[in-house]
Amino acid sequence: MPGPRTKILGPWLREKLRGARLPYLDRLARRGGSPVIWGNRIALLESGDEAFDSMLAEIRGASRVLAIEMYTWADDRIGRRFAEAVRAKAREGVRALVLVDSFGSLGCGDLMASLEMAGAEVRWFHPLAPWSPAWYPNRRDHRKLVIVDGARAFAGGMNLAEAYTREFAGDRAWTDLAIRVEGPAVRELSRLFVRTWIREGGAEASAGDLSTPGRERGGAGVQVVEGTGLLGRRGLRRSYLALVAMARRRILLANAYFAPERPLRRALCRAARRGVKVELLLPGVTDVPMVRWAGRASYGRLLEAGATIREARASVLHAKAAVFDDEVFLAGSANLDHRSFRHNLEVALNVFDPETARQAVAFLEGELAGAEEVTLEAWQGRPARERVLENVAGLLRYWL
Repeated sequence: MPGPRTKILGPWLREKLRGARLPYLDRLARRGGSPVIWGNRIALLESGDEAFDSMLAEIRGASRVLAIEMYTWADDRIGRRFAEAVRAKAREGVRALVLVDSFGSLGCGDLMASLEMAGAEVRWFHPLAPWSPAWYPNRRDHRKLVIVDGARAFAGGMNLAEAYTREFAGDRAWTDLAIRVEGPAVRELSRLFVRTWIREGGAEASAGDLSTPGRERGGAGVQVVEGTGLLGRRGLRRSYLALVAMARRRILLANAYFAPERPLRRALCRAARRGVKVELLLPGVTDVPMVRWAGRASYGRLLEAGATIREARASVLHAKAAVFDDEVFLAGSANLDHRSFRHNLEVALNVFDPETARQAVAFLEGELAGAEEVTLEAWQGRPARERVLENVAGLLRYWL
């Protein structure tokens, strides 16, 4: 009879790992509630320009079906560029499925209507209806997914908006990452899309091709950790906590909206105290100032524990990424706040691939080098006004 590790990861995993720490992955799979799927090819996309060019190329090459799940699809030059690509494929007969959040994509109704006129199917997640007893303002679809023919997918923190591109925003382009996945793990991302698509009234038949198992394309392992429903959100939280707890050498973490729950704050402090090099890249400028102040309320204990904190000030940091022990790369849509861990639909990808991890480390180290360090001495000597803002925002952390 197979043991619990075999049930979760499969007996073939021993050959795939080639000496990697099996108990590490076993524990992570249990905490995240999903298996590590091997046989994927991963590409790390380090800017909006690079990511959008790659996404558009795949959309234009779609032959059967494409699915886009997006928190913000802006009615700007980038949003319209994507809309034109989707309209063209819909006119060719490719099934185009679009799922956008009704709050995050507020104001793009005309753009979505143009997609429907071209033959695309559009669904709005949790339409704004404050008069309805079933309406819940915190229920938002925060994912950013582009899936093409059920074989290739993009995930990460980038919305479809020109603020992420140097083409339109110049040196003030928001800092973010995306990853391109090709291989069996795409089926798991497709499964998340299909579930939400049906929930919002989309036809199951129109999304059927997305669930086709993908062929192996590389050697990377991917764990798709969803943030959907009570169990999914619990898995997202537990996966993050497990990665922090299992780190032995280094945690390199960048997050746009850092107002973590107490368990994660404590886990990071414990990691620093046991000798792990904890490096945090956090926003120095942001589009949501109150979240930044709430996050700064946590700086004291982290700095006292030995963590290093740097704030990016050259542009808005929008990434949600981390590298653990230079081995495991995490990227996705989830911020480290109550909204992502308790309410939103989110997705995080834990990537097991040395080359991708090295590339992510190089990118994040480059961003750290240009950021401003926050020392314990400077934080303790901050003005009284900042202390008041931090305390007020800290009290409101749950609602931000």
